Amino acid sequence: MAGRSPLEGRSGGSQAGSQAGRVGAGLGRRGALSLAFSDPMNSQPAAMKAMGKEAMLTWGFLMWMAFPVTGWLAFWRGTNVLSGHLFGGILGPAGSPGPSAPGSAKVSDHIAVAAELSVFALLLLGVLVTLNILHGRRVIVRGVLFTTGLVLLPFVGLALYFSALSFVNRKSPEVDEALGHLTMFLTLLSLSSFFLLLFSSVTRVIGFSRKAGFWLVPGALIAIFVLFTWITKLTGEISEKGGKKGAIIPLQIELSELGINRPQGPESTKPREIGPVTNPIRRS
Repeated sequence: MAGRSPLEGRSGGSQAGSQAGRVGAGLGRRGALSLAFSDPMNSQPAAMKAMGKEAMLTWGFLMWMAFPVTGWLAFWRGTNVLSGHLFGGILGPAGSPGPSAPGSAKVSDHIAVAAELSVFALLLLGVLVTLNILHGRRVIVRGVLFTTGLVLLPFVGLALYFSALSFVNRKSPEVDEALGHLTMFLTLLSLSSFFLLLFSSVTRVIGFSRKAGFWLVPGALIAIFVLFTWITKLTGEISEKGGKKGAIIPLQIELSELGINRPQGPESTKPREIGPVTNPIRRS
């Protein structure tokens, strides 16, 4: 059964768990990391066992942090990968396609996008930790962080692709068409990899059966997107309020004591009728 996780270090595991333990026993840290990248669907438990706790925590945190960093970089270059390109249809008005030109977004927009990406990564980590607790804490928290970072890696690659794509000069329609097909292929690849890796994390790492994982994965995604949509709308409202507060408001201050006149309003600029002027100085 694929439900047993070799991270427990207990004897009497299933055949798949013991096989993963034998594979992971002869691997070093680099070999374990390459195994996790080359075969993430089946070899995550063996790779984490051979990697050790410190390396597992370090690489898990780095992969987890790579998601908001690369997502913000892609937004800075003109594409909001998560709430614009990937899930813009789901999020509706809450999603943003990104700035009209690279580097043209406001500071409040950058803060809002960075918050959205961090919240999505935190929600995914929180859901997997919750499932691990419900299943009896079969995996240490470092292992959950590592598998969460591994699940987010397809989106990291897609964000890096859009960042590199912003530097490409599209001078011909043939290039635009080829890049459009390439973008569609990479988008479908990243989405399918995300779903499969999440299913592998629920079944192979945490230890649920495949039958339970079939229902837990869509349920977890529904919970994540409901919370993410609500938080995205909240950050969008904060961004709009921040833009309004950042506008320049003219202040009218009277400094008559210093001889400085206040700015003239529209009424003071109207033409006035000038009557006959009398000379106040009389000649004797």
